[in-house]
This record gives sequence, C-alpha cells and structure tokens, in this order.
Amino acid sequence: MERHVVTGEGLPAQIGPYSQAVRAGGFLFVSGQPGVDPATGESAGPSFGEQARQAFANLDAVLRAGGSRPELVVNTMVLVADQADFTELNELFAEFFPSEPPARMTMQVPLPRGLLISIGCTAVVEG
Repeated sequence: MERHVVTGEGLPAQIGPYSQAVRAGGFLFVSGQPGVDPATGESAGPSFGEQARQAFANLDAVLRAGGSRPELVVNTMVLVADQADFTELNELFAEFFPSEPPARMTMQVPLPRGLLISIGCTAVVEG
C-alpha cells in the first residue's frame, strides 16, 4: 500500500513533529487542526467561535490539499478545552457538514497554547 504525506502552501503549520495529513489506501487521515491562523501561527482569537471557525477552515484546506473534501469525511475526532462550548460546536459542525454528517467523537482535554478546539478526521480520497 502506498503512503503519501500531504504538504502544500497555505496549510497551517503543525505545532509538533507530525504530518498534517497522510493519504493511504484510499483514505486521508487528517491530524487535529486547531484554531490557528495559518498566516500568523497564532490563535485565531480568544473566543471558542473564532477558533472553531478557523479550525474548520484549516480542516477544509488540509482535506482539499490531500484530494478530499468535507462531504467525503467519514469520521471526526473533536477535542475541546471546555464542554460548555458543546452547543456552539454543534451549530458550527452542522454548518460545515450540512447533510449526512460524519461520525464524531468529542472529548474535553487540555489543549496547548491556550487553544480551545482541535478537529481531526478520516476522509475518503476522491477518484
């Protein structure tokens, strides 16, 4: 089986020794995408909503760079710093995945650098 690490301009910089995504066996495995502005490498803002919208934008960029798109996501793992943001997360998740949303696991965990959310997924690769 062939394995390909996804790279490209405009993708958010990872904050550790890992790949943004790896394509293998017709799937794309995307690492957790935090709410970090790719241009600055800093948090997209102090609020959960600001960071979550940026995390979804980062997820979209990595999916497309890897040959997939949101409609082909089959599973997600969402890490949040505070479960109190769960209602807002649901609203944003429904915006990003408006029909036939993927499976999802959401966990509350401490995140580095004051981040409030990180979203990773597995998606089918087009073609």
